[in-house]
Amino acid sequence: MNAERRVTHLSIWVNIGLSALKFAAGSLGRSQALVADAIHSLSDCATDFAVLIGLRLSSKPRDRDHAYGHGKYETLAAAIVGLALGLAALQIAATAIGRIFLALQGEPLPAPATYAFWAALASIAVKEWLFQVTMKVARRTRSAALEANAWHHRSDALSSIATAAGVGAASMLGHEWRILDPIAALFVSLFLLRVSWSILHRQVGTLTDQNLSAEVCAEILEMAGAVPGIEQPHNLRTRMVGRTPVIDLHIRLPADMPLHEAHAIASRLEQALQQRFGKETIANLHLEPYSGLFD
Repeated sequence: MNAERRVTHLSIWVNIGLSALKFAAGSLGRSQALVADAIHSLSDCATDFAVLIGLRLSSKPRDRDHAYGHGKYETLAAAIVGLALGLAALQIAATAIGRIFLALQGEPLPAPATYAFWAALASIAVKEWLFQVTMKVARRTRSAALEANAWHHRSDALSSIATAAGVGAASMLGHEWRILDPIAALFVSLFLLRVSWSILHRQVGTLTDQNLSAEVCAEILEMAGAVPGIEQPHNLRTRMVGRTPVIDLHIRLPADMPLHEAHAIASRLEQALQQRFGKETIANLHLEPYSGLFD
């Protein structure tokens, strides 16, 4: 089992344990914010499985039906993570707004138990540790799905900070502060929506063949122009297929240049691009002849 799958399996078991702990402490301790936080951790379990499936499918080699590989399965898994996070946030927000509305109408809210506060603190430490472990593997392997999952862990840790603050105030400061528990849950939901949008925006861009950043495109053109013999690189198109950059570029070479020399120059550029952006980089170079003056 590779590092990506090992850390995702670890995440599944940690999230199952945390979900059970927070749901029990929130239900028995009368904390809606902690129950909402438990739902967030439970959604992490679902997205962990989506990441596992995406990693398995994307690791398949290129075949006749997938000439560019299966990398977009991983992108799809990352998008599912973002969508699941957004749906969980909306559910948490709806419940929190309902309880805030009832409290403002005078309905008394139950006081959360103190142990709900300690459960939230434990969640902060565990999920921040899981974020660091997962992100370390994601950066080493350049996995979009694993990076999205790492941010899911970080969002859980940060939401637990809001939960701990709300539960602590509601349980320790008296009746008039109990509304802070659903307010904390609402704050959690808003943060989760922001993280969800960030993940979805990036992954949808990849699924729809969005260009690489303007800075990267400028760097590619500069690299092409620096290769001796190449003139006026143009018509650059780029996209990502999972973790694999795909670069389409037109370059101009002297019309009287022998074919083997033109091929060697094009290969030199292709190797430079693979050295810069990864050995799996796909560079499709279209050679155009010129006779002294550009057409």
